[in-house]
Amino acid sequence: MHESSTVGIIANPASARDIRRIVADGGSVTTHDKLSRLRRVMSGLGSVGVRRVISMADRGGIMAGLLRASAGVSAKGWPTLEFVEQPVTHSPEDTTTATRAMVEAGVGSLVVLGGDGTNRLVASHSAETPLVSMSTGTNNAFPRPVEATVAGMAAGLVATSEGCRDAGTYRAKKLEVRAGDRLEQALVDVAISEDGSVGSGALWDVADLSELFLCFAEPGSIGLSAIGAHMQTSSRRSKTGLHLVLSPQSPTRVLAPIGPGLVSAVGVQSASVLEAGARQDPRSPRGVIAIDGERMVPFGPGNRPSVTLRTNGPVVVDVEATLHAASSEGLLRSVARGSPLDDNSNTRTKKQTAEPWEVST
Repeated sequence: MHESSTVGIIANPASARDIRRIVADGGSVTTHDKLSRLRRVMSGLGSVGVRRVISMADRGGIMAGLLRASAGVSAKGWPTLEFVEQPVTHSPEDTTTATRAMVEAGVGSLVVLGGDGTNRLVASHSAETPLVSMSTGTNNAFPRPVEATVAGMAAGLVATSEGCRDAGTYRAKKLEVRAGDRLEQALVDVAISEDGSVGSGALWDVADLSELFLCFAEPGSIGLSAIGAHMQTSSRRSKTGLHLVLSPQSPTRVLAPIGPGLVSAVGVQSASVLEAGARQDPRSPRGVIAIDGERMVPFGPGNRPSVTLRTNGPVVVDVEATLHAASSEGLLRSVARGSPLDDNSNTRTKKQTAEPWEVST
């Protein structure tokens, strides 16, 4: 057991509030919902021996709610709770500042509540710290659905057990985007829009998209990667990605859920494997680059972009694999003294006392 085992929590209070909640049928994830999940995460962390949690500060109700919950009876067994001392700006800087502080503090893992955009911000500063991503955003292709208690246990096991970290984590891919002096990264997709306006940021209309670059394309996902998944699948564990050229005139149509309740038929002219390390220059001479579903970077002849698939993305926790490793190593079993399974006793005793849970490296 690492007595100083620490886990960080990044809970974006603004996730799931973009325009796609209006133009599509995305469900809301309220502050109350997020707090409910975080309480279960804390219980899961405490159950496997995590002693300390550092959480992002906010004024959206999450920090205040966690503080109240930590003083309640139901918080028995929780790790001690601290918050990053940071200015709250209600901007993406809150997430990046908190992530950097937690990495510097040496957290063993990071639990992230948010969508693809939140995870992209965290991953840009998480270094080698493993991420347990819980989907609470609008588009959730990168984070996987997972019960919060189990997510907390997996985050704690990775933070406290070298065996679980080795067996339960993998290195994700990322897309590196360069446009002039600007460098960005995507965890899921890069889209080229021939509409030159950034607008509200969130991308929900695919009519003006000309190209897609995808880290992975798995059936069952939502968002732009779903278009690729129905042309040529590419798993998140593979070393390659996918490049699509789109055209409304193409006879090949792909039916894809590009947003919650929003299914579109998209014309695909071609689909090809995107090799790691190979630079790709988008065909359009001008437009806007959308990164993980957000229009971000206008470009033209003076800052023509390039896209490169990299295999050195963030370290990601596979929750199921982590729990499987813990089960295989017997980390979640406890034997009562005097039971037939106790090597130190061949007889039952009237009063049997269970050993405390231990997580060892």
